[in-house]
Amino acid sequence: MSAPAASRRDRLREMLADLRLPGALEAVDGALADVDGGAATAGEAIERLLGAQIALRNDRRLETAMRASRLPAVKTLAQFDFAFQPDVKRERIESLHELGFLGRRENVVLLGPPSLGS
Repeated sequence: MSAPAASRRDRLREMLADLRLPGALEAVDGALADVDGGAATAGEAIERLLGAQIALRNDRRLETAMRASRLPAVKTLAQFDFAFQPDVKRERIESLHELGFLGRRENVVLLGPPSLGS
């Protein structure tokens, strides 16, 4: 007796696993369900799979870079303690965070405290 033929879904999952595309592998069931339900075209499903893989790769790259930086703690701007650093002006940092200087084509120069030896 021969083994039953694998479904297209199973073959796609095997191919994505062989290609080592875990992001796409995680998204394949949802993408195929959308195609089967008529909510997405084949092209949109492929775009979704590739997008999931790219997002996973970028997340891993960021995690690796953060580990390699050896920063003592990773915090968001919302978690920054402006009271602990009173010389840091919240408004100025938030303005930089909005990246308005890019649209105005301005340069930003960040300077540290003045040197005591100079």
